[in-house]
Parts: sequence; C-alpha cells; structure tokens
Amino acid sequence: MDLKNRLKDFKKWQHQSYEFHFASDEEHECLCCGHRYKGNFCPCCSQKAGVGDISWNSVRQGVLDIWGLGSRSLIYSLWQLIVRPGHFISEYIRGKFQVSFPPVKMLFLVAILYTLIYYWLFQYVLNLQVETSSAVNLWDAKNAGWSRIILSLSFLFPTWVLFQNSPKFSHLSIPKAFFIAVFMSILEIMIELFVYSLGLLCGATEDMIASLGLILFAVYYFVAYRQIFGFGVWGTLWRHFFVLMCGFFLWVLFDEFIEYAVTPDHPFSKQSILHCSSVVVLLLLLGYILTKLARNRH
Repeated sequence: MDLKNRLKDFKKWQHQSYEFHFASDEEHECLCCGHRYKGNFCPCCSQKAGVGDISWNSVRQGVLDIWGLGSRSLIYSLWQLIVRPGHFISEYIRGKFQVSFPPVKMLFLVAILYTLIYYWLFQYVLNLQVETSSAVNLWDAKNAGWSRIILSLSFLFPTWVLFQNSPKFSHLSIPKAFFIAVFMSILEIMIELFVYSLGLLCGATEDMIASLGLILFAVYYFVAYRQIFGFGVWGTLWRHFFVLMCGFFLWVLFDEFIEYAVTPDHPFSKQSILHCSSVVVLLLLLGYILTKLARNRH
C-alpha cells in the first residue's frame, strides 16, 4: 500500500476511530438483582451484562478504576486527543460524552502528572533543571492544574467570538467553548511535558524549550480548530491568530498578577494592565467585525 492510500486510511480513521457494539438478542440474568433481560445492561440496576464471579480480572479492573482507566480510559482519551484532536473534541461537544474520559477531571489528573514529573522526578530525583529567573514559571510548575484552568478561560471568550456560525457548528455556546478550551489545555500540558522532557535530557535552555513548545501548540491549535469547525485553511488561520493573540495578552495580565503575588517587591504596573486589556478588547472587536464580514460574504 502506497503512502497516499495510507494517508487516506488515516484520515478516514480520524473521522471515526471506534465501533459501537450493539446489544444482542441473548438473554441474561443479572447477578446483582436477578432480573432477566436482553441487552448490554440491566434495566433495573444498570449492571453490565456478562459480569461473573470475582477473578483476577476483577482485581485488575478495580485497580484501574482508581484513575479512571477502566471505562472511557484516560490513556485512550489522551491518545485520541493527540492523533485526532479536533474530531475527538468535536464528538464530545456534540454530546458523545461516552467517548471520552471526563475532560475537567482529566485536566487535573494530567496537571498532577506534569507537576510530579517536572517538579519532583526531574528536579529532585534526576537533578535536572531548566535555569529560570521567572517567579511565574516556578508558580506554574507547582500549580499546573490551576494555571491551566486559567489558561483555558483565557482562550474561552476569543474562541466563542471568532468561531460562531462555522460550517460544522451553526451555534457555538460558551459552555461548548469552555470544553474546547479544557481539551486544548490538556493537549498543551502534554506538549509541554514532551518538550520539557526532551529539553532537560538534551540540556536545552528555557528559551529553546519555550519556543519549541509554542510552535507545537500553535500547530495543534490550528489542526484542532480546522477539524472542529470546518473552516478552510485561510478562514481557520486568521481566526486562530486572533485567538492566540488574545490568549497571549490575557496570559500577560495573569503573569503580572502572579509576579506581584510571588515577589512583593516586583513593581505592579497598572499601565501595562491597561494596555493589555485595551489590546484584547481591540482584537476581539476587530475579530468580531471580520467574522461578520466573512459571514455576509457567504
């Protein structure tokens, strides 16, 4: 099979990566309540069909369920998010909740993993550390979960404003935009974890690591937005640019507050806050006007 056909099969798999197994006509007797039924789950107590006596498989399942690795696997959801980000996110916000591990819970679990690997394994066990003088980066490493929630919120409103009435979504609500931002924050943590691991093991500087992470994140954001909303390359690109710029300036505002909170002697600049806020408002206004013009053209 040549490369063209392989790519075609991969794109087809991205659109539909799993199969649902429909209920058979076989009758089951529920071991929990004794009800006899046909289907995959007992209609009285919801126990899954085929559950038998406790075995080593029950032990394995019980251990995996601690981290949600049983049904709607965390590992499976992360893998889907890497190889087909936009299609996977789109399925969830269209109501297919069973295809994914709960996203907000997944965000905090991945953030905990990031903190353990970055702040404990690399710095204390392997004695590897990126030289940094930024109080914000130190706070971010220790509080990855909360910082990513804030990062999610910084992209929420720009995404909602700029991707209204897309070919695949006639109406994008703020709650849907929130979950898109949460999924992208999870992806950003995984990119950071990969880049920081590679950078620390290779002895890269903080600037090199940050630059590579920013490039990968921007590419993934573009791919995900195009898969989710269905705009063309140019239509996705300029909307993507406005979202990233708004998120950047909102993150700068957050950095200013953190620097002041972590280091009290840091000069608290009201002027920079005013300038960043003004830029965000102007970007959103310009993006909204361009969105209206593009909609009227079609």
